[in-house]
Amino acid sequence: MRSGPMRSSQVNKTLFFQACGLSSSRICSEQEKSDGIPSGWNATIGLELHVQLMAKKKLFSPASAKWDDPPNTNVALVDAGVPGSLPLLNPECMQLAARAIIGLGGKMQNQSSFDRKHYFYSDQPLGFQITQQHSPIGRGGKIRLGTNEGLKYAKDIRISQMQLEQDTAKSIHAIYPGYVLTDLNRAGVTLLEIVSEPDIDTPDEAALCVRKIQTLLRHIGASHCNMEEGSMRCDVNVSVYRDGECRLSGTRCELKNLNSLKVIRGAINAEIQRQIEVIHSGKQVEQETRGFDARQGKTFLARSKEDAPDYRYMPEPDIPEVHLTDQWIEAVRATLPELPEAALARIQGQYSLSKDTVETMLDEPGCIDLFENVAKGRNTKVVAAWITSEVFGQLSYRAQRLQDSTLTANQLSALLDALEGKTVTSTQAKQLLVEYMNGDVRSVADLIKAHGWEVINDEGKLVDIVIRLLDEHPKEIEGYLKGQKRRLNFFVGKVMSATKGQARPQDVSRIVHELLEKSRGA
Repeated sequence: MRSGPMRSSQVNKTLFFQACGLSSSRICSEQEKSDGIPSGWNATIGLELHVQLMAKKKLFSPASAKWDDPPNTNVALVDAGVPGSLPLLNPECMQLAARAIIGLGGKMQNQSSFDRKHYFYSDQPLGFQITQQHSPIGRGGKIRLGTNEGLKYAKDIRISQMQLEQDTAKSIHAIYPGYVLTDLNRAGVTLLEIVSEPDIDTPDEAALCVRKIQTLLRHIGASHCNMEEGSMRCDVNVSVYRDGECRLSGTRCELKNLNSLKVIRGAINAEIQRQIEVIHSGKQVEQETRGFDARQGKTFLARSKEDAPDYRYMPEPDIPEVHLTDQWIEAVRATLPELPEAALARIQGQYSLSKDTVETMLDEPGCIDLFENVAKGRNTKVVAAWITSEVFGQLSYRAQRLQDSTLTANQLSALLDALEGKTVTSTQAKQLLVEYMNGDVRSVADLIKAHGWEVINDEGKLVDIVIRLLDEHPKEIEGYLKGQKRRLNFFVGKVMSATKGQARPQDVSRIVHELLEKSRGA
């Protein structure tokens, strides 16, 4: 916010918004926003996020929570809705939910309970979903947006409540025409629903809020939050109002199943424009559930208010109330790592790393611990570069998380020390990383010996290899002498191949350059 006294119009607007439930700390002037919303109009936006928690078992059954295993292989009787089967609450899910709620600044409830949400659909075998409509496990919390997220102002996005519930099964279309297949692996997997207050004003704020929640939940090890694979799903409520009107005066429409930050921005923008056009045409915005067609950049009707189901909520009779002591809640709080915002500021300052590098590491649970252990007494930028490039590259290739990897801080430290001491080349160091991430526990020295990776320190041997290769490629020498400098890289590559990566690239480049220049005067 700008410093100095507020103009009278700003004061009036502030008082008006406060009357509508919005604190002045969350108000920013039109000059400070660049949101693409037409002049004279404003938007009111709220989020509903469904996050899969990283529990090994499902919320109410002993079946594995690996929903991407072969279809219908991780299904217990209660997941399939078999009559007589009873749900049993998984304590690990309670702990993960508590980590998320505390990390988001929420208040863990000492007493919570479960409800049945009735509806019939093929992806819900029970005929109802077990959720926490009336007494959720968490209330309150907030996400602070500001300059760290690229905004020119600061504001808080309040969280209304956080509740545990079952995920649905997965419906598979278009394999057999006319049929819908059902995979029950996902049925009963633990979801934490995070519901925000309608404090968001722009599409960018909505996307930034989701991104910040992603980072936090990944960092504390509560969820993978991968929107593309479905472990984090986003619904958005959008309404519009004119300048001078109450921010809650518009008719809300819900946008369902938005699966990326780009789609969230696009869908909200499109819905804002649609609602403004409806009002300009003299009609009223109807309360609806809508989808988003990313190709056309438009939202479409999915269900009108009249078609909305009556969920007939009722207390879940097979699960007793959950009572948590303050001591249990504090024990969970004590296990949380340093939260991302504090870690970002500390690590940037302490290790002189860029904001982007630290944010990348914060996204991977356990990465900050790995970095800080390896960075002791070493070049911090080299360590960070190796983790975010080479280690993350291997994790991506293996579709693996760092916490599931066999790589240890001692192994990465020994590898980087060998590289710094010129015991191995960069190519060999990368191969050492592969061996360690394959589960090898041998020392760097033993691996070098076993694979014949000793670095060639005999310069005379390298000179002989370079001379032989120059003799074999006279046309490339001629091209270099005519000014085609890329020919030097050709010879460097040939030497590295001939030595199987056992030569240091900088040594090879120097020798090749010297011999090519000598040939110029020959």
